[in-house]
Amino acid sequence: MTKLIEIINSLRNEFIQEANNAPKLFKDLAKVEQYIAESYKARSFIELIQNADDAQSTVFGVHSSNQGLVVANNGQTFTLEDVEALCRSGASHKYRGGKTIGYRGIGFKSVINLAKRIYVFSGDFAFYFDKAATKKLFPDIPDVPLIRIPHLFPNNDTELLKGIAELKRNRKYETLFVFLDINQRIADEELSEFDKSSLLFLNNIRQVHFDLKNIKRTISIEKTISDNRHLIKICDANQTDEWEILHSKNDPKDMISFKKAAGSIVPALPDESLIHSFTPTLEFSGAYIKINGDYSTDPSRKNIDMDEFSQRSFNNVISMIVDTVVEIIDGKIVRHGFFTPFVNISGGSKFRSLLLKTISADLKGKILNLNGKKTNFLTIRLRPEWLNYEDYEQLCHSDLTYLNKELVTVYPELPLFLEQIGVKKLYLEEILKNVNSVRLSNTGAGQIVVKMINQYRYDLTTERITQIKNLKIFPINDKFVRSQDIGSMDKLNKTFLNYVLNNANRHDIKPFFTKLGIPIEPYIMSDKIENGKEIARTVSGGTKTQFEESKHRSFFKTIPDLKKWRSAEKNALEYLKAMDGVLNVTDVTNANMGYDLEVLLNSGKKLYIEVKSTTSFSEPIRLTNNEYASAHNYGSSYYLAVVINEEPFQIRLIVDPINTLSFQKQIERWSWFCDSYRDNLKEVEDLFLSKES
Repeated sequence: MTKLIEIINSLRNEFIQEANNAPKLFKDLAKVEQYIAESYKARSFIELIQNADDAQSTVFGVHSSNQGLVVANNGQTFTLEDVEALCRSGASHKYRGGKTIGYRGIGFKSVINLAKRIYVFSGDFAFYFDKAATKKLFPDIPDVPLIRIPHLFPNNDTELLKGIAELKRNRKYETLFVFLDINQRIADEELSEFDKSSLLFLNNIRQVHFDLKNIKRTISIEKTISDNRHLIKICDANQTDEWEILHSKNDPKDMISFKKAAGSIVPALPDESLIHSFTPTLEFSGAYIKINGDYSTDPSRKNIDMDEFSQRSFNNVISMIVDTVVEIIDGKIVRHGFFTPFVNISGGSKFRSLLLKTISADLKGKILNLNGKKTNFLTIRLRPEWLNYEDYEQLCHSDLTYLNKELVTVYPELPLFLEQIGVKKLYLEEILKNVNSVRLSNTGAGQIVVKMINQYRYDLTTERITQIKNLKIFPINDKFVRSQDIGSMDKLNKTFLNYVLNNANRHDIKPFFTKLGIPIEPYIMSDKIENGKEIARTVSGGTKTQFEESKHRSFFKTIPDLKKWRSAEKNALEYLKAMDGVLNVTDVTNANMGYDLEVLLNSGKKLYIEVKSTTSFSEPIRLTNNEYASAHNYGSSYYLAVVINEEPFQIRLIVDPINTLSFQKQIERWSWFCDSYRDNLKEVEDLFLSKES
């Protein structure tokens, strides 16, 4: 103990001598200290946690005392070098690229705003910092720093020593800081708003305790490796967040963290989606993920400086993302939900733009194995919204590359992700080039003709007319013919013709067909939209809710997991998934297929269901053009699920809505409106059981 007292006295005398030799510099240190404290405002505790992590602590705590706060950890005790580094600004013995997180030696100065006196107990070291005590040593210097001159602990504060001994004994702490005359408001604000995900990239900390009068929190961190995946659970009270960490092969410090729920990747909260330089900055990562690496920051550690260190870490992150995208598309790995954090992001940021731009540049040089052939990203074409999926795949089959439906069903956000990084949708000109070499559906042919009518409305040149006349795109009987082979418009397939008449402006249809030399019968151009079949028979809804009735008829293999806070689509999925006869239900809402759910029955039959949320079964419903086209295409396999997403939950189905309901075209944003469908509502069980029987 005597030797440690001599060490503190030696340091103290050294610093006193320095101050006497350069009083102006000593006064300037006080200003620098205050600047650091202001820069690190609201980051005091995360800096103390980082220091504890560097000391190989597994437990960190903040506890109330009668006089202030005690901040403690169970890490390695201070050495002489540690004490000197604590007193000096920027004198840390840590170095960048080493095994520790901090390296500047200024993080501890962030506590200046918290307290006026700081006592330090680590191993056998016991000393304190006190601005008033330091000022007595230098009465002629107008301002002095708080954390510079160490003062020996007097050993006469028995109450303080008793509290310290109790915490050491009960919590096994090795290093304790006692903050006295604290700013309670600053401390409470920072601790109450502390984000547990900021602990994600620390090396050693496994528990954090906040034990104060108004704040009681215990945060635990559990790290596991399963199937070569690094998983982290962060528990706080009754809430557990799960994260999956990807480490760069080039530098294991460079990491991406994806938030997970029920085994799938989900978008992190915007406030969580930050770039970390082990502890969080204020920079948005560019997607709803966390990114960590050896990033250079400004002195406050809030903003990233993209120097060579930062650029290297960022490039490693991009490589991880790009390699994962390629492996997913190649079918080598499965990462459910991988693309969800990258889409539907509001607002912009410098890292959002940089992230997408760099991913795009890297992907362009990658070779893929997609749909059984090797290709590169430049040949991929996305499905245009106006074209059905089956015909889109056919039209890309020869010289272009499509995203197969099975892949998009598993990763509904993939098309939007690729669109964001510059992958193009299938052009009309590319479609017309391949029309004669594929077998289109009648609906697909109608969709292409409608697109030509709309796109070439004011550009139907002689060359364009010649090109279109050579297309075998007009269905008659079981084959497709050129325009000159049509003797009468009345001979055209009715599905094709109805689609064209219902989806293109009638004033544009006539000149288009006329220029192609196709005769037009006047009755065909009437404004009436014909239904292909009679209205289906009425099925009474009864007075009980569907689930109440169903409970007595054993239509369910399990009780549907319905939640009031869930969307209508999610509750409909849970309801249908619980039914007997249903093998699987897939949510493809985000894939923009023209329906929300794909239902696979035990019989192998697949149903396509669009969910419409209403407040009653008499409220009008609308179909978008995309939904209308899908309903046309899938016919009796396409269902509307009309849902009242309240308590009690109610759901009814309408089969083949195009042919069983009467729609009116409304030019809001080209939607299809129906206000009379009640007589066509059917019980879910009646339809599903009939499919299975």
